[in-house]
Amino acid sequence: MDQKPEIITGAAGAVKPPARTHAQREVDGRMHGEVAITILSAPQSGEASSGGEAAALRLEKRTYSNTANTAKNRIVLRNYGRGLAEVGWSFVGLSPTHKAARGSSSQRTQNEDRAARRAKSRLRQLVLSANLNHLLTLTYRENITDFNRASDDLNRFVRKMKFNLPCWLYVAVAEQQERGAWHWHLAVQGRQDVELIRTLWREIVGEGNIDVSAPKGTRKDQRLYLVQYLGKYLVKAFATGDRKLNKHRFRSSRNIRVPMECFTLSPRSERKVEDVALDKLKEASGGAVGFVWDGEGLLAGWACSW
Repeated sequence: MDQKPEIITGAAGAVKPPARTHAQREVDGRMHGEVAITILSAPQSGEASSGGEAAALRLEKRTYSNTANTAKNRIVLRNYGRGLAEVGWSFVGLSPTHKAARGSSSQRTQNEDRAARRAKSRLRQLVLSANLNHLLTLTYRENITDFNRASDDLNRFVRKMKFNLPCWLYVAVAEQQERGAWHWHLAVQGRQDVELIRTLWREIVGEGNIDVSAPKGTRKDQRLYLVQYLGKYLVKAFATGDRKLNKHRFRSSRNIRVPMECFTLSPRSERKVEDVALDKLKEASGGAVGFVWDGEGLLAGWACSW
């Protein structure tokens, strides 16, 4: 018997639908028991539980209550290499949602909380995708309390680094000390040219200083340490409640590609979406499954290999 063709689609069914038309039944017949795949970007080669929990909560916020006719399940896999991978599954509605005008939402606090978790998830994805495994800290000798000044200094420093090292990658998070002084923490890749970095930074700020070190600790991957370390400062930044500054405290190289594969599940598949997602995670990570979050009936979840 001929093998059923694989169907490429952008989302997947979540629950058993009601009675369908003849044309719809023909489509379902071809999709029965299969997983459709859409590769959105090729995986790149070469977090801590707190990062996993943040991503899981974000998925809960993204779950919409659409009808069975207009919603499907989607599985998103990100394989970062060296045994690190994450997978999320969610019930995504196809009908448009209505957004309140900027600043007029009745759930402003919840939206800002979701924005902080979304930023932390994005930071994790960038650090793991770019294989960033060293920590660079840029500090001032004088007490710089003007955030715009600190941001301009970082931008100038990045331009100088790119001029000297075109392939240089970074993810930066700002931290404000108790005395009000700003400085920058950057995740970078591999051992750095300390003399070059110090020279370029001092050309901008004068008597500033830099420090480059490999993360310490017992984590199986240094990238996970940096995810946790930078994530702590990112959450701290959002906790200040300064909405004008929040969107600027997290910077990164523009050419970091985050790997992502999107899978869809047939509406009539006998397998659970979570089981399919965890199988994909095991395939990507070499069999490792770490933190797993289930939305408890919300048709959403998240899991990682660490």
